[in-house]
Amino acid sequence: MNETTRKEVFLRDELIPDLVARGVINFTNGRPEGRAQLKSLQVKPLVTTGFMLTMPFKVTVELERSADSAEPLNTGSKTETLHLVVKITPECNDEMYRSCQFDTLFENEMIAYTEIIPALAKTELYPRYYYSERKPTEALMVMSDFTYAGWKMAPMVVNLPLDYILLAVKELGRFHGECYGMKETRREQFNEIVTKFKESRYAADCDATWKAMMSVTTKRAIKSLKESRFRELVPEEYLEKLALLVADGWEHSKRKVPPKEPLAVICHGDYLRNNMAFRYEDAKDPARPTQVMMFDFQTLRYASPMIDYTSFLANSTGYDVREDHFETIFQTYHQELVQTVARIVGVKDPTELPPYFSYESFHRELAEYYSYGFNIATSFLMVLHEPMEISFTEPILSEEEAIADAWVRGGEPLNRELAAMIYEMYQLHTKYGLEPV
Repeated sequence: MNETTRKEVFLRDELIPDLVARGVINFTNGRPEGRAQLKSLQVKPLVTTGFMLTMPFKVTVELERSADSAEPLNTGSKTETLHLVVKITPECNDEMYRSCQFDTLFENEMIAYTEIIPALAKTELYPRYYYSERKPTEALMVMSDFTYAGWKMAPMVVNLPLDYILLAVKELGRFHGECYGMKETRREQFNEIVTKFKESRYAADCDATWKAMMSVTTKRAIKSLKESRFRELVPEEYLEKLALLVADGWEHSKRKVPPKEPLAVICHGDYLRNNMAFRYEDAKDPARPTQVMMFDFQTLRYASPMIDYTSFLANSTGYDVREDHFETIFQTYHQELVQTVARIVGVKDPTELPPYFSYESFHRELAEYYSYGFNIATSFLMVLHEPMEISFTEPILSEEEAIADAWVRGGEPLNRELAAMIYEMYQLHTKYGLEPV
């Protein structure tokens, strides 16, 4: 019996029946007296595109009213079908489990769904949370399957079209704005929430092979710039300083994530195409998205809002779109953010907000943090362009093989994207008189 089958059996024979028996999974009709029992259950692996640390499963639960229910059996439908997703950690040894920080990832996400989202507006724009549990080397979470409400992942893994990008940054602006609104008007509640966050990515040491690979990917990015159409536009002196800045990509990212006031806010922490879903005007026409939902809050953090924005920009958009729409994209994000904050704090015009909410303040923050998104892209974007096998029990590649792979994975399409990001960073830094930061 392979790992996937073992987890299917566990979900089908143990977890879901137990959650139904305890009333954790119950009818959604708002009638607490309508106690449910399990009529049928189907579990199957969820096939996804893009990179995922966890193993997701689709679960279809058919409930029926129990014979001893206090509610009369003639008061509506006797059955209800629920569509769920269960994500569960892969089998891995203690060292790998701690290295991936699975316990912290699942704890942070539980905080998001039980404390943050209920305090924000438009809770319907998030999956419904049912249950989570954490054991020494296993964690899982049960959520609603939003695909049955018309939500779908974007069909493209990288280089989202402009319509998708504008929806995504507008939703990010709304989320950040809601969190700023809580910070401005309910500071005690806000502080109580953010003090519960645990560092979910940089608390553990980076694997030596991964760290060696990261040092190569930044060199590759600079090499790509020197061989691109931007080579005459970015001074060699700037590239030398950038090389020193991101020579140790892991440490650079660690330096970027601590909160700095006054702009620190609750961040999703991994706002990429992999962690968002879209609704469409025509369900059969993915060229016309109308709404976006963010999910997977495992890397939740209190930090600069640009941690989210630059991660998305660098890893889910392409320069073909950004070249002509860079400012439009940022304006869309900022406008939604300040309008949301203004509404919550009760001012008619966003210009009445404190000066740190101004466009220039946020744009300078973008300049200071673009290197964070770029740094992630140098090592992660290649896996999105050209997926690779991942193992949680033993290394797939030796350190030497990983370094060699990092020079070529993703090919020329990735080289062009990395070169363009360096050019964009140079433009932003020049605008504000900044050194590579």
